[in-house]
Amino acid sequence: DEQHIKEMAAANNPAVAELLRKQDHAKAIEAEIMSLTEVLDNMPGKPGVKGPLVDREGFPRADVDVHEVRRHRNRIACLQTDHVAAMKEVEQSLFALHQATKGGRVSVQPLDSEPSGPNSTPQAAAPSHEAAPQQQQEQAAAVRGEEAFAVVDQVSDSSPASRAGLVVGDRLVSMGHVTREEISAQGMGVLSGVVRNHEGRPLAVRVMR
Repeated sequence: DEQHIKEMAAANNPAVAELLRKQDHAKAIEAEIMSLTEVLDNMPGKPGVKGPLVDREGFPRADVDVHEVRRHRNRIACLQTDHVAAMKEVEQSLFALHQATKGGRVSVQPLDSEPSGPNSTPQAAAPSHEAAPQQQQEQAAAVRGEEAFAVVDQVSDSSPASRAGLVVGDRLVSMGHVTREEISAQGMGVLSGVVRNHEGRPLAVRVMR
């Protein structure tokens, strides 16, 4: 069955096991949110998640346990924040797994909050595919003040990234149009689309070394 297949895949691949663990965590959060929502919908007065807790005169509703409703709503708000973080972790694992299945040409790890320090030297260009002559002027522009969003932890020999000069330890400042700002908003999964859209074509990457 499906569960057996998942267990077999996880046993043979630690990356799959980690992805499944993160997915289960996200699903558990979703289940608790749904459960609390149902509780609120069925409490006396049926306040729901967003129903008013005061009457027309501005006094607490007598038909609603205001304290309990607020407690449940606060818990839901916390869970929603946790769910956003959990889904970003799932995206990161999916991205890493996708890279592995593509042959491990280059692997990166996200930098959660580490800024680009004063000793980091911006490099004009280190494309992950072939060099992009038409973008050399843009790549040569100073990137001082920008922050890295990921660090390269693996580069396969003879890969386009290796031929372009990318090395382990390089910190990515931009990949195509993607910067730290987009990664913070959308997660590491956005990189998969950029790489996929540039398959077989030049992709400009700026790094700090």
